[in-house]
Amino acid sequence: MFTAEKSALMAALALSTNVVEKRNTIPILQNVLIEKGAAAGTLNARLTNLDIEASTPFKASAAIDFEDFTVPAALLADIVRKLPDGCEVEVSRRSGTKLDGVTIKAGRSKFSLQVLPATDFPEMKLAGAFPHQVTLPAADLAAALGACSFAMSTEETRYYLNGIFMHPTAASAEHRGVVFVATDGHRLSKRFVTAESDPGMPGIIIPRQAIKVIEKILPKAGEVTIELSDTLIRISGGSSLLTSKLVDGTFPDYVRVVPQDSPMQATVDGATLGASIDRVATISGERGRAVRFIFAAGQLQLHVSNPDTGDATDELAYEGEASLEVGFNARYVNDVLSHLPGEQVLMGLDDAGGPAVLRNPGAHPENLIVLMPMRV
Repeated sequence: MFTAEKSALMAALALSTNVVEKRNTIPILQNVLIEKGAAAGTLNARLTNLDIEASTPFKASAAIDFEDFTVPAALLADIVRKLPDGCEVEVSRRSGTKLDGVTIKAGRSKFSLQVLPATDFPEMKLAGAFPHQVTLPAADLAAALGACSFAMSTEETRYYLNGIFMHPTAASAEHRGVVFVATDGHRLSKRFVTAESDPGMPGIIIPRQAIKVIEKILPKAGEVTIELSDTLIRISGGSSLLTSKLVDGTFPDYVRVVPQDSPMQATVDGATLGASIDRVATISGERGRAVRFIFAAGQLQLHVSNPDTGDATDELAYEGEASLEVGFNARYVNDVLSHLPGEQVLMGLDDAGGPAVLRNPGAHPENLIVLMPMRV
């Protein structure tokens, strides 16, 4: 029925691990739909779990008698992955005319797979049109999602934190665009992307699973169009199209968590701070143990105490006016440092019980990470 290069077919199946749920008890939801593409010389691979639907076209030479069909997505992806690089994959009917199975050939390898009817493959119901739309640079969107996704919560009881909050902002001509925010209650990451956003666009929560798929389909260059309705988000980037349900919940008023003024400022080298934290955390045997930060006269002392093993201390220089003792989770600090791209990190501090604001010096004021302290 069709012939395609291994690389093209593999790229189209790449989303299967993020969309298809292996333990799903509905057989058709474990399958990928191979269907005729919109453009000449292409076919389309469509996947869904009823919450997310993703489709990716791929180059293929289809026969006149090509017929849409579905096969197990994970199994097909595994077969194609193990075929020789650069080979052509030939997919044909298992029997002469009836599509009750397909045969996959590549070189001397041959596989036979069961199929399910394409008519049984569910299509996500779209309740009306998408009234809101915003276009963003693909690279900027990828950077914003990557900088926020680490702070998403995994607690099912607080489902409204299991994703990234997206909302428009038009505080001024320079600050007109879209803001992305994620928090798990211990840290909060916020990123701004300049765009001509729809002022009537609502704030929405993009679910965790959809974020993983979006990060895979985003092109490295060009623009991405995001369309929104009250319950759905649709993202078209490059050749792929993703439609996902939104989290049905209310994101907390995160603005109240972000300190508007930090009386103490300290600038440190991010790589040096990360290495120092890693060293002193060794004594605890737990990456999550609190590290005491002691700011005094341009020297930051890091201290960890473990009653079972001993103590550890390290020092590094900082610039700024800060005099404070405060504790932070070692793992959380290093997570934050890995998501601040610049070499220097500016820490805004208030008191031992207040959150710290971390950002790169000179960065956009909306681009920041808030870190809650720990008692030490």
